[in-house]
Amino acid sequence: MFSSFPFFTRKANGARTQTLATSRGALTIVPACSADQLTGLTIDDGLGFFWHHRSDLQLDALKKIAATPAGCVTVAHDGATIVGYVTIGAPDPDVRWGRDHIKGLYELGGIEVSRAWRRQRVADAILATTFGGDAYTDAIVLATGYRWCWDFEESGLDVRAYRDALHRLFCKFEFEFFATDEPNIAWYPDNALIARIGKRASRDLVARFKALLFEDAGADYALGEFVGR
Repeated sequence: MFSSFPFFTRKANGARTQTLATSRGALTIVPACSADQLTGLTIDDGLGFFWHHRSDLQLDALKKIAATPAGCVTVAHDGATIVGYVTIGAPDPDVRWGRDHIKGLYELGGIEVSRAWRRQRVADAILATTFGGDAYTDAIVLATGYRWCWDFEESGLDVRAYRDALHRLFCKFEFEFFATDEPNIAWYPDNALIARIGKRASRDLVARFKALLFEDAGADYALGEFVGR
């Protein structure tokens, strides 16, 4: 599916890395970074939407995620500076998806590309590297999309068009929409829950995940607007 991408694969420290050629120069895409690997890198000024452009807080957060047993941080860097990343970890135990500590259920916590490096297929490269090979084949990775977390102003798109663009991106990597009555998602039609069910995910894991989708059949949420969009 990604044969048209300017990727060159190599092995480094047992991890699969990729090199992405862009009009701004080559980027190295590294999956499953350790906290030590991140220590030697800085954060690009165009990143930081989630952290109000506090690079120190953002780098610290990436290190903490990388240091957790379930944490996975994939970064795109130019040799010194991180220009894009994706994080995956165990769902927060204080939310619906994490309260039962379901083995094999992970959450994609964030994906961001520096404004200066957008439209260079960096997000595609990060996701392709993260889910390359057998990564998460036995698992389910969910992601919650909240309109107030999207840096869509720079794109020139409205919220719905930006949401659709994110949908197209994640569909390339076998994510799909799931309707839910989880309040933070269901209150707003533009919010979304997506998940990637691995090809070897057990029936029990899939059943437990789907059992979380609806818990209040009488809730007065905008599901009629949400489903099917």
